[in-house]
Amino acid sequence: MAVKDCPECHGSGKVKSGEKECEVCNGWGYVPADFKLGDKLKGYRNLDYFGVEEEVEEIPCPECHGKGVVPVYDTCPTCGGTGRVLACDICGKIKEPWEPGMETSWVCPECERKYKVVYVLDKTCDYEDVEIGKVYKGVIDRVERFGVFVRLNPHVVGLIKRKDLLGKREYTPGEEILVQVLDVRPEKKEIDLIESALRQYKEVVVKKELPVTDIGALTQEMAGKTVRIRGKVTQIQVTGGPTVFTITDGTGITWAAAFDAPGVRAYPNIEVGDIVEVIGKVSFHAGEIQIEISDMSRLWGPDAAEVKKKIEEELNKRAQPEDVGFLVESEVLEKLKPKIMKAAFIIRKAIFEGRPIIVRHHADTDGYTAGLALEYAIVPLLEEISPDPQAKWKFFKRRPSRAPFYELEDVLKDIIFMIEDHERFGDPLPLLVIVDNGGTTEDIPAYRRIKAYGVPIVVIDHHDPRDFISEDKAAVDEYVDVHVNPHLVKRGYYELTAGMLATEIARFIYPQVEDKIKHLPAIAGTGDRSDAPEFQQYLKIAKESKGLEEEDLKKIAEVIDHEAYYWKFMDGHGIIDEILLLTGNLQRHRKLVDSIYPEVKAKQEKALKASLPHVKSIVLPNGIRFNTIDVELYAPKFEYPSPGKLSGLIHDYFKEQYGEDSPILTLAYGPDFAVVRASDGMQAYNFDLNEIIKVLQEKLPDAGIEGGGHSFAGSIKFFEGKRKEVLEEFAKQVVKLKRS
Repeated sequence: MAVKDCPECHGSGKVKSGEKECEVCNGWGYVPADFKLGDKLKGYRNLDYFGVEEEVEEIPCPECHGKGVVPVYDTCPTCGGTGRVLACDICGKIKEPWEPGMETSWVCPECERKYKVVYVLDKTCDYEDVEIGKVYKGVIDRVERFGVFVRLNPHVVGLIKRKDLLGKREYTPGEEILVQVLDVRPEKKEIDLIESALRQYKEVVVKKELPVTDIGALTQEMAGKTVRIRGKVTQIQVTGGPTVFTITDGTGITWAAAFDAPGVRAYPNIEVGDIVEVIGKVSFHAGEIQIEISDMSRLWGPDAAEVKKKIEEELNKRAQPEDVGFLVESEVLEKLKPKIMKAAFIIRKAIFEGRPIIVRHHADTDGYTAGLALEYAIVPLLEEISPDPQAKWKFFKRRPSRAPFYELEDVLKDIIFMIEDHERFGDPLPLLVIVDNGGTTEDIPAYRRIKAYGVPIVVIDHHDPRDFISEDKAAVDEYVDVHVNPHLVKRGYYELTAGMLATEIARFIYPQVEDKIKHLPAIAGTGDRSDAPEFQQYLKIAKESKGLEEEDLKKIAEVIDHEAYYWKFMDGHGIIDEILLLTGNLQRHRKLVDSIYPEVKAKQEKALKASLPHVKSIVLPNGIRFNTIDVELYAPKFEYPSPGKLSGLIHDYFKEQYGEDSPILTLAYGPDFAVVRASDGMQAYNFDLNEIIKVLQEKLPDAGIEGGGHSFAGSIKFFEGKRKEVLEEFAKQVVKLKRS
């Protein structure tokens, strides 16, 4: 290479011009043994000044190493302080100082006269680097009737017309050939060549010193410019034309396109996750910046490690959420802030690195509001970052779950779909966000499966985790990256619902979304019947921001539960946005809610009226009113309301009759399940459904008992053949309860 370290200064950019007295020791050459480098000691010539014994406590000066003088440096005149020079590729004669952006190959006039020089274009060069009159070594690309196409490097091709060939020999593709340039038209990517007859010559490699450009620094003004980028491949798509590589370097994401043949995979040795260097021209596709690849290679060893480190540092810096505070005053939220910030950070980082995101949420009002709050924060940021106009469809999925935990049916679907997307479209494995679900021991079997694939997991839940490793760590935390749950901090309670938590996290992910979603916590709290102090503050926000009264919120919650029953495993896209007043179309929202709500109430009243005569309601000796009904026999099947919803309606009926403060317990059971609801009056009995389930599991280990939920609302699963024993044991545990 013509660019080399300056022979005068050996690459340092400075040369010694003299010496001066050392300012640290003032020319003495020694300092006290306890001298600290950085202290500037003035006005002494010997150590007696310090009252110490010279023979024992003096040491050589750390600045001048005992000499008393230090060198003085000036800018190197040969390289101008750059440390590098441009020298003749053949004899080494220095031409001038070199700086990035200058040419890197040069042959002095003497060598040009003395030798015949043949130039070899490096992969970094393009058409504008080819000079008229010079001789280049190339490879025959293809032979046509009118001439021979010669490739000077992977992306520079010229033509020798038939009349400019030296002989009538056979020209074979892949054969090396020497050519001289007659004319070059860079704007048209055309070069006119003639075959050269040189036999004795010196080869000189022409190479451009391209600095690494940050992807985030690419602009439209750079169109047509050749750049060099380094980053991580996050996706590979084989289209009917080029192969498109999605690359991130932490500062941004871009496409890089390479073409071999229609539908043929270019650079088959490059895989998702590889660290690569790309050289190519800035162009555009679908209005977004794209690199037309001239050359791409995989980086290894220290180079790859350096790029990985830079990517990680850039991603961590960009993904760090802004501390926007909370919508309400809350001691619990403040205690949860580190976990909330971490959840927002992980989600933001997934967006910036081009990782798909799956949001799984419970299929009820609280779950839908939580899932939509996150969606409305994630999607706009995703569209800002990704060059793909279809990014929100390709990189974000929201899926409701019917079960109150991440059941195996759901996790297996997620694993199958994510592997298919990885193999078909080159997508990296996703980030999984579980909302209003996922925080209990029942979720661990699902996490064990998905964790085997290295999928990061964020959990946002308000259900009691049940099993704890320590005061602030649940058993499920061993399997997830962060678990935001009020039960993990002192004075936490389940009334701070998932919709409230997710809305606050969404604001940390994308602060601009606040005005769109700040009414959602009130809907979530209404659906989950929250009585948390935060709920009252959220009610005020919903009224002030959207004009929603408590009656409006109740209607919305009821409509969501009704529609979700029929959506089943669909996400309700479009309709749920209108019901939750997220589109800004207040008129359509009201029409939709007002048309559905009477239908919902009519179905509820019809089912309640038909079921109430079959409810057995007794007052136990301990004062608890215990209501039971067999919903398998005395409730509609496969219709709204579901057994869980019906049990809530029955429970509400008795609360209206006897008051919320009365101890009322409702048990609606089927062949292999039971749904439990408890009034606030059960607090006096320290009722906790999750604790009773533990007792049932101990008493009846052969009944296959599972389940749980909130302390006052949840469900139990069991073997159908053990129904009688389970229900009897449950009743015994209720009878044992005593008022505190």
